Amino acid sequence: MPEVGLGLPLERFTLVARGDVYCVVDFVDQDAASIVLTPVPDASLDLEAAKARQLVSAWKMRAELEPQSYEVRVEQRAV
Repeated sequence: MPEVGLGLPLERFTLVARGDVYCVVDFVDQDAASIVLTPVPDASLDLEAAKARQLVSAWKMRAELEPQSYEVRVEQRAV
């Protein structure tokens, strides 16, 4: 999965469904985030960090309901 275009991410969440990586969500700062979908790795989607956090939260909730099928992998980088 390529790095997103906004710069080095401070936080990275890899969203996994049924063992396959669905997408990677990178947070560059408090306001900006990017999502890279596995089927289209060359095109990142830029969006507000709040919306991206909603997606990650929803995925975590789904992982609690179906722990065998959904997973959130977290990577944080020191500044």
